[in-house]
Amino acid sequence: MDRAQIRHVAVLAELELTADEEERLATEIGRLVAYVGELDAIDTTGVPPTAHVTAGAGSSSQLHGSPLRPDEPETGLAHDDALAGAPRTSHGGFSVPTFVE
Repeated sequence: MDRAQIRHVAVLAELELTADEEERLATEIGRLVAYVGELDAIDTTGVPPTAHVTAGAGSSSQLHGSPLRPDEPETGLAHDDALAGAPRTSHGGFSVPTFVE
């Protein structure tokens, strides 16, 4: 990535960068892109695609235990209890300050 691309992304993100920050980001992002290029060069023939970093049910990871807890429904707070600690409420819900004009 060159500095013009860094400036373009900074404008889109509404960031103000100094020339030193632009140069540093161009170098760092350039290294990341080069690393991804190295990863693309790895032969992954025969490696099945995965949708998650942890294997699903029936896989060998189940033998070792999944790092994720089972998704079990639990009773949540009652509506009035949830609103009890709110600094402001309105129309039966939380009231927050307007931040978009």
